[in-house]
Amino acid sequence: MLPGADGTGELFTEFLSYYDGDHLVITLPKSGPQDHATLANVINKQLPTENYVLLAESFAGGIVPELLKLNPTHMKGVIFIASFLSSPRKFLIKLAKLLPIKALASAPLSVIAHKLLFFGHGSSKELLSKFVKVIHSISEQVLKNRLEVMSKQRLPEITFDIPSIYIRALSDRLISPMKSHEVSNVFNNIEFLEIEGPHFILQAKPREVALLVNKLIQSGKI
Repeated sequence: MLPGADGTGELFTEFLSYYDGDHLVITLPKSGPQDHATLANVINKQLPTENYVLLAESFAGGIVPELLKLNPTHMKGVIFIASFLSSPRKFLIKLAKLLPIKALASAPLSVIAHKLLFFGHGSSKELLSKFVKVIHSISEQVLKNRLEVMSKQRLPEITFDIPSIYIRALSDRLISPMKSHEVSNVFNNIEFLEIEGPHFILQAKPREVALLVNKLIQSGKI
């Protein structure tokens, strides 16, 4: 499992409490370059030496093509979760790059923005609090570096035939349907599935997504 832009994997906890298979969470580097090619080289050294399916959340989707260029031997499929392969919502990203991200994460009324953009109106205080805590644990520079990568991200020109599933959140305010389906321009053997929920669908609907992932893997569909 590769986490989104937070890079910590700490937001996977509830999802993993419902997922009954073996798993390995690979966190993103806490310093240094954050471009997808560099991250892929770091992650490639940590991949399992037995067959596995890679789950990539949001920002981590862009790492997958770079990983596949390195010909990882044991990767048998990919599950994208609310991912993107080219820059989403450029205006919001450019604006975020100019702001003090960590300070704003816990500012008054920030909860409204978090619910609107990320977690949905039904999100718990515990989840929102954990999100803020995770954001504060990350270097401001690393966060801005990842935003910079997103702002310049372009759709890869290479294509891949690896079996893939894209799980799209129907109420995702960050990734449009066009942006999510754009992934099929790079991954030829891909199926799209939909779950009602916000961008952070793994956190907002952990049980539902875990059951779906379990079913996909156990069925041999991926």
